Amino acid sequence: MLTIWDLFKMSGSEVCGGEAVIAIMDGDREVDRMTLSGKCQSQDGYRRSYTGKPSLAARIVSGPGRMQFSQC
Repeated sequence: MLTIWDLFKMSGSEVCGGEAVIAIMDGDREVDRMTLSGKCQSQDGYRRSYTGKPSLAARIVSGPGRMQFSQC
């Protein structure tokens, strides 16, 4: 399960949707890439399921927010 928080950007004093690029990693090798766009300011974050082998990890390549990638 991939959860991302604080997916937004500021335009002056306005809160706008943002875009984050997430790399799915198998050790040092990138095996997939996903782009999440929109606005998420919820304390629970935005969750998206991802199916893969247990040893995968994820990192934000670009964009706002913070994320967690965990097994369900």
